[in-house]
Amino acid sequence: MKWMKTKGHIAEAVTHFNHAIEDLEIGRSVVEVSRCLFDAMNKIQTEWVISENDSEMGEIKAFKSMILKGLNTEDHINFLQSAEIRNFVFFEPQIMNHFTLKHHQYRPDHEIEPQLVKKASEEHHNVVNAYNTFLAAQKDEADDLLDYFLKKPELKERVIKRVSELLYVVRSNIAHGEKTPYGPDLMKKERDEEVCEVVIPLQRLLLNLLFDYPDRKLVAYGTLAPGNVNHGELSDIPGSWFDCLVNGRIDEINGLLFFDWMPSGPPIESRLFTSTMLPDSWYRLDKFEGSVYKRILIPVIGAIRSQGIFLANIYVAKHH
Repeated sequence: MKWMKTKGHIAEAVTHFNHAIEDLEIGRSVVEVSRCLFDAMNKIQTEWVISENDSEMGEIKAFKSMILKGLNTEDHINFLQSAEIRNFVFFEPQIMNHFTLKHHQYRPDHEIEPQLVKKASEEHHNVVNAYNTFLAAQKDEADDLLDYFLKKPELKERVIKRVSELLYVVRSNIAHGEKTPYGPDLMKKERDEEVCEVVIPLQRLLLNLLFDYPDRKLVAYGTLAPGNVNHGELSDIPGSWFDCLVNGRIDEINGLLFFDWMPSGPPIESRLFTSTMLPDSWYRLDKFEGSVYKRILIPVIGAIRSQGIFLANIYVAKHH
């Protein structure tokens, strides 16, 4: 994430992400959750355009460029080999571009003609074709996949471009709701909900990659830090500790310390724990912290990165 320099855009992206995860946990509409995650991506995309110094870059091009250039080849392969992307690519019925439907005088109270369904599903059809080509190449080069795609990047790049285009279709579809000149489109609402069920896991995976694996990072400002009473909850997890700075304040309430994230607040010295094993421990740690705390992402500055901004998990008061 060394290309991320503007703390304001990243703080906004993180705020959208945290809201989306909280909404998902309390059972809010999956369409609203997906919108919020796309808002987070949009803020990262804005930061990407700034880093590329290309203010003329269009929305779709910027989105594709961010995924293609903002991640390395190993991340691309992890993304393309994931269950999340398979579920998205092979989702049925295929996702239709609502702009295409409207352009061809689609009415919500009429059955969609097969030819129009095919035309409106073109972006999804392109994704399936590109992904099947990728799978065939993966099968042939299973022993040295990373080296193969370093030599032939066009195969993975084609899939990523097509996936980016289809994600942008979903983003546009859900941004405009189900209102039409002919009344509410209840079938579109149902389609959007079904699509968002498979899109949200993919959005979360993609954000985790773009944010440089924050699920492997935890800021400890209280009893979990080395030398403190509850450090045993982390001591059995292999990993490394670093000094870091976080913006905000720490309050003590009934003997417990609570961090309050304030993007423009004063810097607080803290400790950062990083481990590839942390994702397997979040359920246990969340349960240990209990009902008075919740886990969110925040931007962090520290010795782990000499340049740029990185993100990590931290526990805050649940009522905040």
